[in-house]
Amino acid sequence: MIFSHDDDAPLALDLAPDWAARLGPLAGRLELEIGFGHGGFALAFARERPGSALVAIEQRRAFAEALREKAERRGHRNLVVIQGDGRLLAPRLFREGSLAAIHVHFPDPWWKRRHHHRRLVDDRMSLLLLRLLRPGGLLDFRTDVERYALDAAARLEEIGFENEAGRGAFSDAPPDEIPSTREKRYLATGQRVWRLRMRRPASC
Repeated sequence: MIFSHDDDAPLALDLAPDWAARLGPLAGRLELEIGFGHGGFALAFARERPGSALVAIEQRRAFAEALREKAERRGHRNLVVIQGDGRLLAPRLFREGSLAAIHVHFPDPWWKRRHHHRRLVDDRMSLLLLRLLRPGGLLDFRTDVERYALDAAARLEEIGFENEAGRGAFSDAPPDEIPSTREKRYLATGQRVWRLRMRRPASC
């Protein structure tokens, strides 16, 4: 069983979606984006990586509906758009060890202490992300907030992730990286983006 919060009931894994039935061979290379915003990354992913599939989750209904309409209009069959809270939906949608990659781009840092439990990289969510990834699977985390990046690096490494760049270090953008809508603005203005590329250990 996979849990996302202390008060969650156990999740019946046999009720998870049959992604192979929906996506065919693409389900063997299934990735997740949590909080896609305006959807620039998701649309580019669908276009540039036709051999993979992306499930994109966004809490804001208007953004989700807009992306779903664009995906349908452009015929992106490898993009599944879901509206809801990724913290609650992820453990219900995916079996442990089923994801090739998880993308978390520019999440809200939730600065107030009483809101820290909402962070996407708190200890409980970090462990969930680790367990949803297959061995060797990638967590692609990006933020424009240095303090949040430092906190995330320490927490993810403590949970058990392996940092591609070395312990406590940040990654450069790989040549094939797809920028999000927000990141394109930063690239144009030269604003710093802190990247973490974390892997679930092969032995984990």
